[in-house]
Amino acid sequence: MEGESARMMVLLWISLGLGFVWIFLFVSALRQAQATPTLKPLDPKRFVQSEARVCALVPARDEEQNIEACLRSLMAQSHERLRILVVDDRSEDATAEVVRRLMREADRLDLLQAPEPPAGWMGKCHALHLGAEHVAGDADWLWFVDADTLHHVDSLSASLGEAERVSADLISLVPHLEGRSFWERLVQPSVAALIAMFHRPSRVNDPKRPEAFANGQFILTRVAAYRAVGGHASVAGKVLEDVELAKCFQESGRRIHLAIGRDLFSTRMYSGLGSLVNGWTKNLYLLVQAGLARAWFAVIFSMVLSTWPAVFGIWAAGAFLTGHRPWPGWALAALLGTYAMVLSFQILLRAFNRWYPAYAPLAPLANLVVAIILLRSAWRHRHGQGVTWKGRKVHNLEGEP
Repeated sequence: MEGESARMMVLLWISLGLGFVWIFLFVSALRQAQATPTLKPLDPKRFVQSEARVCALVPARDEEQNIEACLRSLMAQSHERLRILVVDDRSEDATAEVVRRLMREADRLDLLQAPEPPAGWMGKCHALHLGAEHVAGDADWLWFVDADTLHHVDSLSASLGEAERVSADLISLVPHLEGRSFWERLVQPSVAALIAMFHRPSRVNDPKRPEAFANGQFILTRVAAYRAVGGHASVAGKVLEDVELAKCFQESGRRIHLAIGRDLFSTRMYSGLGSLVNGWTKNLYLLVQAGLARAWFAVIFSMVLSTWPAVFGIWAAGAFLTGHRPWPGWALAALLGTYAMVLSFQILLRAFNRWYPAYAPLAPLANLVVAIILLRSAWRHRHGQGVTWKGRKVHNLEGEP
């Protein structure tokens, strides 16, 4: 009995300890949210049109399903001095035909056909490099936009105003993650939380800290600063070209700025479990800063935090419901209360970030899938295998960062 009592106390203290860790993480998340700028649609009464010339560069490879909706949202932007250039990266579907059809509706929309990228170049980097060279001196700002994004009419005006307000050379926004399938709604929030753990906006926005991060779905940069750091030619062979480009800005002393833009743009990155696993395998290991120890830490930390309270909380609930109480009632109540608190935190955090809070009880399953993807990503990158993405073999052509 004494041995059983000792084991009970050890397990109970571990559970309570994890509960305190969750309290710390929840409070930290709230503080991070307060410290992170959040951009909203503009007030028409206070809106002052910027005179800056902006060119939106949209790299597109086999984006027939997404490109029209994206371009229509760009064509509707409230910023007047905007030019839109789609760089077709050798699409094998009707992407180019869709763009040509839309060009008949908008004078500020144009299309550039990119050749096969040369050795040492990733396709997206090559397309954006060509686009930037094509617009030459016709723009003050370049706006890099992925084809699977949708934008509010003030998406550009609000971000441009914020960049000018804080004197940023590069501004990047965090989107609303749109999920339509079960697996997207389950897994995408866990991936987003993992990325946020390694790239805190408050640190990215502090010019005194060395952290650098940008979201390639939405990057707005001054042309002069972009050229000064070497543009996409400086990150030509990198899978994680957005983060690497942000590092170039940061290392050269130029200011980068990260903001929440859920009210300004959204993205549906993947359409189901298969594309989700393959897509995140491409870059998730790199997003945890390409360290095996970091990857294992993230896996163990996330699994323990989500699984332990759930397992013992559900076990305690079962003991109460069945009347079979192998532990004292107070101990079972403590386990159940800890899980109720953890689950409440998970629901609130998902709700606050618009991450489908109804899926919070399935957090252990979500983190298990993310753990598998992260370890798969680590294995492939460390062994130089990469993944096949849109018909191309994708891996860091210049080695690990």
